[in-house]
Parts: sequence; structure tokens; C-alpha cells
Amino acid sequence: MAVSSITPEEARRAYLREWKKAHPDKVREYNAKYWKRRAERMAQERAAGREVKKDGSD
Repeated sequence: MAVSSITPEEARRAYLREWKKAHPDKVREYNAKYWKRRAERMAQERAAGREVKKDGSD
């Protein structure tokens, strides 16, 4: 039995890459939800008079 030289990080990336390729509809849905929440947060911050930074940090 040969021991693979793949690191855990590489294995995780490969798994996610294959999962995303097999489930493009879920990826699109998750991204849409994320950006909707992000836009709502930015609108709340603007309404509160806080400056919104480019990187999203406070």
C-alpha cells in the first residue's frame, strides 16, 4: 500500500472542488444568500452613519 503525500489541506481543497463541480446549484444559492446578507449589513451600517470599509472589517 503506497502512502500518499497529499496534505490535509490539499485533500480538503480537492474534495470541495469536486463537491462544487457536482452541486453548482447549491453553490449559486449559497453565494446569493451570502451577498444578500452582506448587502443588508452594509445598508444597516450606512443607515447607522458608520463608514463601510472596502474589506468589510469594522
